[in-house]
Amino acid sequence: MHCFYSDKTMNHNFYFKQFTIFQEKSAMKVGTDGVLLGAWAKPSCDANSHLSILDIGTGTGVIALMMAQRFPNAVITAIEIDHDAAEEAKTNAGNSPWSDRISVVESALSDFDAADVDGKLCQYDLIVTNPPFYNATLKPDEATRAAARHCDSLPFSDITRFADSHLSSDGILAVIYPTNCEQNIMLGVATSSLTFHTICDVVTKEGKPAKRRMACFSRKSYPLKQECLVIRNASGDYSYDYRNLVNDFYINLN
Repeated sequence: MHCFYSDKTMNHNFYFKQFTIFQEKSAMKVGTDGVLLGAWAKPSCDANSHLSILDIGTGTGVIALMMAQRFPNAVITAIEIDHDAAEEAKTNAGNSPWSDRISVVESALSDFDAADVDGKLCQYDLIVTNPPFYNATLKPDEATRAAARHCDSLPFSDITRFADSHLSSDGILAVIYPTNCEQNIMLGVATSSLTFHTICDVVTKEGKPAKRRMACFSRKSYPLKQECLVIRNASGDYSYDYRNLVNDFYINLN
């Protein structure tokens, strides 16, 4: 899926309405997938309550920052395995209006110490992730980009296993992935107690098949909600639903 930039300069800065992303060193730059998930994902409880949110594989920190903007009483932890990306995410969080509510931790998910000061497992109301999804036959040439995008560096089953232990009773796991990776997603769900809560197919242009899918999972059983988000209508203009979803973030949508 192509990236739709609101405003960026030659020095790789990406400007949103309320924050700026520095992404000179990060292997994965700001793109549509992350922005879609950051604008769409939400907890099942009151959005104004005191939420605990975890962003797995935060990259530049864009989703974590979007969570902080959308949920004014949320505390966000963002983990990132790549050193350069983690350092930039820390800078981006520190320069934001919500620096006191975002913590960036350089860690693999398998090494992440998700325990509070009393040694109890942290329980998250919302876990968000834009995970790596390329398989072995589709590895990018650049090593760091490959690590950031390659599915064997963070199998979805590892994410669902973690969510099984660390979601609150009403907690939600939200993810975006290519539709041709549905089997990997289903395998991850099958190894956990999670069930589908909401599915949103993402269509880049009206009339085309969906190439991305956003999904929410929970441990509780809910009637499945099915949605479809069309980014551009048949004439090539951004759709009303897409503009409405990302309007609080992008500076320009031309």
